[in-house]
Amino acid sequence: MGKPSRDSKPRVLETKDEVMTALGGLHPVSALVGSEWKNVETWKRAKTFPSRYFLVMNFALLKKGLKARPQLWGMVTPSDRQQALAMAIAVQKELLAS
Repeated sequence: MGKPSRDSKPRVLETKDEVMTALGGLHPVSALVGSEWKNVETWKRAKTFPSRYFLVMNFALLKKGLKARPQLWGMVTPSDRQQALAMAIAVQKELLAS
């Protein structure tokens, strides 16, 4: 894949498998993050990628004209925070009303 143009929006990857494939697979990702391939292989069974690799992996994806959902690394997004806050407020209102 060539370099993305300045005006193009990165394509968003939705799954861990898509991210691993886009970054070249097990061994290239291991080299990218500086971890043993055996450790990276265990990520298949985990719910998310280790959060400490969010920046390096996303930077590598951006260079390919791609990006991935922050939730794949367990990151909380502004919309997640808003939903959690709305839920907490609703619970507090229920408690105050009873």
